[in-house]
Amino acid sequence: MLIVLFFSLASLTIISQEANERFIITGTVRDADTHTPLQFITVTLQDIVTQEIIGDITTKDGYFEIKTPKGKYYCIVGSLSFKPFIIQTLNVNQDIGLGIIELDQNIVNLDEVELITETKLLDYKFGKKVYNASKDIANIGGNAITVLENTPTVRVDGQGNIYIRGKKAVVLVNGKPYGGLKNNGDILSLIPANSISKVEIIYQSANFDAESGGGILNLLLKKKVNEGYNGTIEVHGGTPGNDGISTFINYKNEKINIFSTASFNHSVIYKDTDINQIFLDENQNTTGNFEELRDDYRQRNSVLFNVGSDFYLDDKNTITTSLLYSTTNKNYDSKLFLNDFKPIDNLVKTSIRHVADNSDESYLETYINYTRKFKKKGHQLTAHLNYNKNTAINNTFILNSETFPANDTYKQKYIKDEYVDNYFLQFDYVYPFDNNAKLELGQKSSFRIYENDFTIGNFNNISQQYEPITAYTDNVNYNEKVYAFYASFSRELKKISYKFGLRTELSYTEIIKDNQQDVFINNYNDLFPSLSLSYNINDDSALMLYYSRNINRPQVFQLNPFNSFTDERFIIIGNPYLRPSYSNLITLEYYSKFEKINLNAALFYNNTTDNILEVLEKTDNQTIDGFDVYQRLPINNGNLNQLGFELILTYFPINKLRLNASVTPFLNSLTNTRENQYDYDDFRWYTQLSANYRFNNTFRMKIDYAYQSALKTAITEFDVYQYTNITASKDLIDGKATLTFKIQDVFNDRIGVYNSLEANTISKRVTVFQTRYLLSFSYRFNKASKRNSYNRSKDIDNNIFEIKDKTN
Repeated sequence: MLIVLFFSLASLTIISQEANERFIITGTVRDADTHTPLQFITVTLQDIVTQEIIGDITTKDGYFEIKTPKGKYYCIVGSLSFKPFIIQTLNVNQDIGLGIIELDQNIVNLDEVELITETKLLDYKFGKKVYNASKDIANIGGNAITVLENTPTVRVDGQGNIYIRGKKAVVLVNGKPYGGLKNNGDILSLIPANSISKVEIIYQSANFDAESGGGILNLLLKKKVNEGYNGTIEVHGGTPGNDGISTFINYKNEKINIFSTASFNHSVIYKDTDINQIFLDENQNTTGNFEELRDDYRQRNSVLFNVGSDFYLDDKNTITTSLLYSTTNKNYDSKLFLNDFKPIDNLVKTSIRHVADNSDESYLETYINYTRKFKKKGHQLTAHLNYNKNTAINNTFILNSETFPANDTYKQKYIKDEYVDNYFLQFDYVYPFDNNAKLELGQKSSFRIYENDFTIGNFNNISQQYEPITAYTDNVNYNEKVYAFYASFSRELKKISYKFGLRTELSYTEIIKDNQQDVFINNYNDLFPSLSLSYNINDDSALMLYYSRNINRPQVFQLNPFNSFTDERFIIIGNPYLRPSYSNLITLEYYSKFEKINLNAALFYNNTTDNILEVLEKTDNQTIDGFDVYQRLPINNGNLNQLGFELILTYFPINKLRLNASVTPFLNSLTNTRENQYDYDDFRWYTQLSANYRFNNTFRMKIDYAYQSALKTAITEFDVYQYTNITASKDLIDGKATLTFKIQDVFNDRIGVYNSLEANTISKRVTVFQTRYLLSFSYRFNKASKRNSYNRSKDIDNNIFEIKDKTN
């Protein structure tokens, strides 16, 4: 039905639209004193009627080229270091060569200059959207998680899980997987925001791993494209503890491009949680009450270093390498004030549980890429080899102090050592045809080796030793192999673009538990088709249709039988029998740009089978005081259907103000669960609003607001979740430095309220976060290489100007 709708709309539009002819404006910019070409000069055309702005930046030879429709334009050529060259009215009805434009140097007070351009934060391309993260002041002083929180259509929850339109997304860094144990906030928070240039929001295609049902987020790190060196140094401090320093340095010449990032961060998070639970029997009679007041203090110190290089062997062969190393020390202290009551046994217990969770984690990644370009434009072969290793050594000490009915203490300790090695080998081949079509072929091999040693022990006061608890002591090894092959064909016509592909993945997983006494093996082979269609209604509007089949493989922590023992009453475990879930996603999307509004609307439907759901179960175990022990684990449970709509609006009411809105309402329906006890239908929606106001060219302010409606399933309910952030930014030292102040959760309403009724247990959990304040200072330096004079000379045709002006 959607396909019919797509082609119907396309056909109607073809009849009503004429081809919009575009003309090319070219020229060369030079220094009036030295007559040498000027790089990074901005050339802007503003439509006199619609006020729409397009432009270009000059190359190292001072050359620019702009494609624009017929019309009358206000043209300005210049930068803050030179007096602008202005054409009041430029009549465009043919290709125009402006020839050589020479600019005089000028010393400019930034506060006195009023620029007319407005940076776009979101660009639209076939198959993806691009968020220009480095242009958003809300990211200053943050990390990759900060950037993703500010990315339209993306939502990050309190556990660091990343979603697009309600489904988990796959995060890549420069097109490759990042992180070993988990692809979540702990890993991504190590990347400083000032090293990220853009975020690509990519629709699934055969070229990418099929494990991306929610979509793909590709973080592009900064890498200079022009010769010379540049860099950024950023220092930030905040409260509660959020201090650090980061640097980005890049140098490029004709043969090599070297880029490096280094950072140190110290952070502290305070979190207060109030948990109330009522235990019921089969007849729904109360069998006990439990209350937990929990104070969390989470301190983390991290260091990251990354260095990479592009070696230009010649104009057709390039080798790219990178090395990244990070180390993190975590000190998580939790105090749990516990009150237990069992009316049947008249058993009352009041105690304090102090948990000192200390971890040392390290991450090492090496990467090499070879690109071979052939004679025909776009014809190339690339080979990638990537290895990363993640190590986490965790020691947790637990002191239980009973205050009633007796004063008694006992100690526990658990050790969790995790090691994971990932290997990736990939080949990609692109062959372009003469009719704007191309064939893409590729193969990828992935290997993962994971080991976890887990031991829990009670302290023996007589022997002064921790004695292992057999039921919670084990060694787990996990091996995963995935062999993937893909082929795709795409073609771009004047109005219509399309791409279809097929990917096959051969998967093998093995879990060895307790020194090979238990072995769980799962082999499965799958096909994953994908289709993309795009119709360009005109230069400013497009209609797109996407389809893909995807897989969601269980993560290592979901398979690991032992995960967390912080709360002895409610433990978190994995499920080695967990199977992958599969989904089919179809999206119909429309984009249009008007005089003052940019609009993006999408209708999407996602069907997931063998959905992975976390459930709470009562075990047969009890604490040493006779209280029941519960466990939370993931299981395959039912089919999930999601039908929703997404609307993204950007509005420019005046030149100084940009308003953004992203609204995503959708219906979740879970069916065919175990004994239908988890079936539900729920309507929910997410909203992101922002206002960016530019007082002048050096002072900007941004307000961000995020809202999540109440979420309700058959057994759980999350209350409304919302927060507001304010950021103010001031440029200093002639634009070379920026001072930024940010308040996160201004009104201190970032409160999570969770209610559940499962396993005959009524639970209410309230989590409160503290307002955070951050002050950041960044300094940018840039030195371009010397350039030869550009020999091209061409007179300006005076007939194309109504008025020509070279201002003071």
